[in-house]
Amino acid sequence: MDKKITVKFPLLNKSLEVEPGIKVSDACAIAGYPLNLVCGGKGTCKKCAVEIKEGGHLKKILSCRETVYDNMQIMLKEDVQKAQILTSSSLDEINFKPSIRSLLFKREELKTELGQNNWDVLHKLLGKEVEYPTLEIFQKMSFVYHNPEGINVILNKNKIIDIQPAGYSSKLYGIAFDLGTTSVVGYLYDLNENILIGIDSTLNKQTELGGDVISRIDQVINDKNKLSRLQQLAIDSLNQIVENLCRENEVTAKDIYHATLCGNSTMQHLILGFYPEHLGKAPFTSTTHGAVEAKGEILGLKISPMGIVSFLPLLGGFVGADTTAVLLSLPKDGKARLVIDLGTNGEIAVGKDTSYHVSSTACGPALEGAGIKHGMRGTDGAIEKVSMEDGKLSYQVIGNIKPQGICGSGVIDLMALLFSQGVINKRGAFVPIDKIVDNDLAARVVTREEQKVFVLAFKEESSLNEDIYFSQKDIRQVQLAKGAIYTGCVMLMEEYGIKGENLTEIIIAGAFGNYIDIEKAQSIGMLPWFKGVNVKSIGNAAGTGSQMYLLSEDKQNECNEIAENAVFVELANNKSFATQYMTNTYFTDLRLR
Repeated sequence: MDKKITVKFPLLNKSLEVEPGIKVSDACAIAGYPLNLVCGGKGTCKKCAVEIKEGGHLKKILSCRETVYDNMQIMLKEDVQKAQILTSSSLDEINFKPSIRSLLFKREELKTELGQNNWDVLHKLLGKEVEYPTLEIFQKMSFVYHNPEGINVILNKNKIIDIQPAGYSSKLYGIAFDLGTTSVVGYLYDLNENILIGIDSTLNKQTELGGDVISRIDQVINDKNKLSRLQQLAIDSLNQIVENLCRENEVTAKDIYHATLCGNSTMQHLILGFYPEHLGKAPFTSTTHGAVEAKGEILGLKISPMGIVSFLPLLGGFVGADTTAVLLSLPKDGKARLVIDLGTNGEIAVGKDTSYHVSSTACGPALEGAGIKHGMRGTDGAIEKVSMEDGKLSYQVIGNIKPQGICGSGVIDLMALLFSQGVINKRGAFVPIDKIVDNDLAARVVTREEQKVFVLAFKEESSLNEDIYFSQKDIRQVQLAKGAIYTGCVMLMEEYGIKGENLTEIIIAGAFGNYIDIEKAQSIGMLPWFKGVNVKSIGNAAGTGSQMYLLSEDKQNECNEIAENAVFVELANNKSFATQYMTNTYFTDLRLR
């Protein structure tokens, strides 16, 4: 075994001993500062660049490509960017009936007659529908049944999952998670009182091995050991939320007996330890679409060891349990809706009640930073809004600091501005500078790296000490993304057999959808527009659905019904897809049609 080497972080006042041969990005993660490997460590996105000190000089390197050496000095700053993570959701009244419940039986109720057995007594109290216990439960029962104060029996539907002495605790909690590709949100509930105790969120720690689902799948294909690593990173993200919520609300984690999880198909595979290779290539098959349950201790989740972890069912292909949760959260009123969940991957559904056609389209990477020169997530330093004020370009930066790049909502604003002001034409190409009417906008169209770019923030304005710009290549990436979203919507509606004007409303779900300007997205032809049809954003509806699954057995049944009825449509198999897709990459103000 090779001798460990020392890696130093002078600005953090920290040094580590690490295995030789690992990448600088790995050393940063071990130090507790995982970097954003958007491209999965291929060295193409350049988002993980850090400075090292060699011979008294600073040198910028790509941390995912450089190998550590003994006494390497990595000049990482303790400048943890705070991400905008959407936690808000709208939880309407539901029939509060959690599948997890606790029943208290006093000692006098548990009296066993001469020569009889304890289970027969308890079974009669519980009711005949309760299943025969496992050996593990019988073992616990033998120790606690004769407790002077009685016992608490914890059930999941009709199955006993734990037995505790009555004096131990009468508390019963559950936690609902929305496990996103980029971020994770958790909602902690008192299941005895139907009270939301607290909400917490964090970035998904898997980002240190890849910013999108395809890059993470590739990591596992290239090195099967990465599956356990990615699984642990996801569990660590959940455990961080559990620990934070328990500490802040004085809750004992062992009293949490149910954790519900929703996430896309890749998140399901990675957190449950399913090998994901065939999910990432045609015909895009999953290990299972059904809901999966496991004990908390098996997954390493820091809830009760006997507690249940439930991952909601998938709907097909890359349409995962996050979409199932979104559909679960919608009213069951017989009205048809178009539902668009804009995240790293775009999921689309058309239908009503528990019957939907569903599909997915690759929209997220360009709109969340990947493939764009100065693109970044919605964290401190990201330009999130772009507008014109008094004939001058104006922008708003998250954290009110000097800009470092531009995030998805800013990208949509920028494209709408450039198109409406005639800086780019419908094909996405920059027009000649003498054709641009506004002088400030014209002055920002310059040449960088042998291509035309639009400068958002000049060198002296930015925190990068260089211009922050949007290039012709970047525009093309946005066109591909927006073309895929719009094409997916109209073609899925055709498959379902409904015209736009017959929709009740268009629903935009997900974090990205919550922050974008819907009218501007329609003004470039990204989101559909139909006369008289309202478009609204509903926040973190996946989180809402996950909470509903936690709080109501009726909603669990409804969720399973949605999954059973869903019709998955692979749009790429439609012969007209390519033609419509290329046409829809053009910028078009749909409101003017």
